[in-house]
Amino acid sequence: MRLLVVYTSKTGFTKRYAQWLAEDLSGDCFPLEQAARVDFSGYDAVAFGSSVHAGGVRKLAWLKKRLPALAGKRVALFFTGAMPPEEKTVEQCVAQNLTPQERQQVKAFYLWGGLNYQAMGPVDKWMMGVFRKMLASQKNPSPEDKLAARMVGSSYDKTDRASLKPLEDYLTH
Repeated sequence: MRLLVVYTSKTGFTKRYAQWLAEDLSGDCFPLEQAARVDFSGYDAVAFGSSVHAGGVRKLAWLKKRLPALAGKRVALFFTGAMPPEEKTVEQCVAQNLTPQERQQVKAFYLWGGLNYQAMGPVDKWMMGVFRKMLASQKNPSPEDKLAARMVGSSYDKTDRASLKPLEDYLTH
């Protein structure tokens, strides 16, 4: 099986997973900026990695545009985020980003990344500050909101190479 991994990464978590995936499965790995000149015909499987931001998977249009050319190949989307991998939240994100028809061709996987304030730009830092203040101002926060408030207080890294196993199994079987 020949694997192509294409990724876009703002804070480094998606890049780390993309590189691990390519290493584990002896695939080729390219940042999105270099993927324009890649010939897909030589690959049996394509994995696209990105991050989820306010419920949207960044740069997903790149993959969607290429789905017709990827017909007959095993196609995976892996996306990283700062929140724990809760099944309901992941399902909502997948449904929000992929149509039912796209979900027949693309299998989606969530990989817990983390927060890296040092790698964020000023707009993202500002947005996280607004989110922190919003969470802190709630009078009766839900358990999920309490957890979110604790988690967004500082940078952290939850990447785990072992969490790639379901994605790797999908790509190789």
